[in-house]
Amino acid sequence: MDPWGTEVEKSTVVSAFEDNFEPAPEFEKLSDSEEYLAVLERKLKAVRSKNKVVENLSAYRADCIDRLLREGCDLDPVIGDTEAEKLLQE
Repeated sequence: MDPWGTEVEKSTVVSAFEDNFEPAPEFEKLSDSEEYLAVLERKLKAVRSKNKVVENLSAYRADCIDRLLREGCDLDPVIGDTEAEKLLQE
């Protein structure tokens, strides 16, 4: 092997492609394919049920915002308000 690349290597001529673009032969199902599909279906059901949790939280958030807008909110008893701070504000 020449580190400077001065040697010329003979190239090999490829007479055929690795893939001859013919359709693949039919495949056989694995022995545990039914169990695997059942596991995937359970996971899909779990993901769909979690989506309902997000929808429920979104509806609850919208309801809280509507309630705040309708009823208002009382900010008088804010934490940290002392009598001295109230006197300074007046």
